[in-house]
Amino acid sequence: MEPQIRHLDQKIAVVTKPSGMFVHPSDEDRRRGRTILTWLRDRLDRRVYPVHRLDRACSGLVSLALDPSSARELQESLQSPAASKQYLLLARGETDSEFECDIPLKCGPERVLRASHSRFQKIQSHGGFSLLKAQIFSGRRHQIRRHLAHMGHQIVGDTTYGKGGINRWLRDQFGLPRLFLHSWKLTIPAPVMESPLHLTEPLPADLLVFLRSFFGDPQMWAGGHPAADETEVR
Repeated sequence: MEPQIRHLDQKIAVVTKPSGMFVHPSDEDRRRGRTILTWLRDRLDRRVYPVHRLDRACSGLVSLALDPSSARELQESLQSPAASKQYLLLARGETDSEFECDIPLKCGPERVLRASHSRFQKIQSHGGFSLLKAQIFSGRRHQIRRHLAHMGHQIVGDTTYGKGGINRWLRDQFGLPRLFLHSWKLTIPAPVMESPLHLTEPLPADLLVFLRSFFGDPQMWAGGHPAADETEVR
């Protein structure tokens, strides 16, 4: 899968990131070459600035700024209560219909505890697993993965915080391709936007094929999205 530009203006770009691709160069990825930052830089023939980051294994919407001033505005916008970063994921266990986690997370080389807040809503459950929507109100490294692991609801396909035996079973029986975590919805308000920008990105084909196999429903999520009122528990 190649990245795709979903929005481009004079200040920011929003790009669909494939799973397996870093947003920006890191010590972990020096020999791998292309990142979202370098891909967009080469495509636009100008320097770009990452502000909103995603885990390497996560897919979906990510935003970048086109100059330092816009980067500051974008950072401010994403920290606004009007901003929204939502994800789709499949987690181990039967969760509550709605729940939150505000366990502080250790961050950075000094492992300093930082306030962290995530909110979850169950869409469906099946076979001892829960399909969830997640929204984060802070941007800590691996926040959703770590919060759910703390609660015993590890995301399937997570090779760092997840359960290896469960991941292998889902891969062998249903074709689980990777971490089931997708940046699905993004809302960017002022000051960087004159009017709020609302974008959604359908679940990628590899996760959708697995999901239909696991739920036994070849027509599930025909558009790659859950229905607006889809809260039925199976």
